[in-house]
Amino acid sequence: MISEQTLEQLWEEHLSKSSKDKNRLLGLLQSKFYGWGVPKMLFQLLEEYIGSCEPDGSEVITTKEINKASLRALMEEDRACAIYVPGFCPSNIAESLSSQALKEYTNWKLGGVVNTDMFYAGGSIPREVACHSWPDFRRYFSEREDFVRKQREMSGGSWPVDRLRLDLDEAWPFGACLGQWLGHKLRPAIMRIMQENNESKLIVPEQGFIHTDDSPKLKLLRGTFSANIYLKTPEEGGELYIWSINLKYARSIQAYLRAQIFTMIQGYLFDIEWQKKILKLLPQPHVIKPKAGDLVILNSGRPHSVAPVKKGVRITNQLFIRTNGSTPLIIGS
Repeated sequence: MISEQTLEQLWEEHLSKSSKDKNRLLGLLQSKFYGWGVPKMLFQLLEEYIGSCEPDGSEVITTKEINKASLRALMEEDRACAIYVPGFCPSNIAESLSSQALKEYTNWKLGGVVNTDMFYAGGSIPREVACHSWPDFRRYFSEREDFVRKQREMSGGSWPVDRLRLDLDEAWPFGACLGQWLGHKLRPAIMRIMQENNESKLIVPEQGFIHTDDSPKLKLLRGTFSANIYLKTPEEGGELYIWSINLKYARSIQAYLRAQIFTMIQGYLFDIEWQKKILKLLPQPHVIKPKAGDLVILNSGRPHSVAPVKKGVRITNQLFIRTNGSTPLIIGS
């Protein structure tokens, strides 16, 4: 357990760095390139960029278990946009974990300010949320061990996140390990909730909010992947959409800069009108309708979305997996 004094020191260091980043961003916003026409200009660049990326034919691989072949297809060869493992988690464990999640959950604000239709549950503070608040930063570290212990207890010692970490370690040639943040271990996963009649009051598109979780890069074996172990699935809605367009494939400096813009303007992407425009630029998506106990690992550098929950609730153990060449996979949330 990290001491309170150490936590305060970490926060001061983090706050100092964050302030520098904010000042740098403010300077950018005040520059001559950012004026009243920014949203329109950014979308024009985005439109050109996505238009230059052809559908690559990548598929969703359905398999009984994580193995070397499926991981290579997803993380090394880009032949797959997702891996789907039905029945990864036993139904009794999924039920035990999901029942506890509904006792405490909090709305997830993107960047600390932008409302979303997602909630995090059971004290499982995401790192992105903890970046913007001292109470959440404190809880991220101080309650980490308690969260993991409770998850394992409710799983009878067979937490599916532990199994996934072991499967990744066995299947990836260089193994897998838990990542670090500010010199301390990350949370291995969070619990994430989406529900009908969400309290965020957002108008959500039929297919959900199309976005990426990673800056698309120009090299293979570099990227971020999102894993969801489904603990409870809704009666209506909650489908996962993945578009087989790999933003890495546009090989030019201009295309790279446009890729960064796609990530930089995530706040705008929660605007209903922008979503309609982006949807028209993309090919037909793969649609996965998971059941409780299923696992999906997707390339989060590809456009993807989750349809709004119309009836029921969607609860997952969610984590990110990062690749960085011929090195161990880095796991965290």
